[in-house]
Amino acid sequence: MKSIKVGDNVHCPATGNMEYPFHARVLKRYENSYLVQIVAFDPRDRWNVQELVGRTVISKRACQRLKYEAAAPKTYMAYGY
Repeated sequence: MKSIKVGDNVHCPATGNMEYPFHARVLKRYENSYLVQIVAFDPRDRWNVQELVGRTVISKRACQRLKYEAAAPKTYMAYGY
């Protein structure tokens, strides 16, 4: 997990705020968590993303770094906010 830096794209599992997994970009690092901007999410979570204003805090242990661009087209995800 130490290889995740600000600006990296990460895959995040469903959390208390989001019901489905999502992709995000790291905005800020904290001691045990990241502030992330949600960039790709399941369309069923659109109201949750709107309520969170497109950002959330997630545990460092829960995130996995993506080796490709998070905004790459996926058939099951909505993009933007």
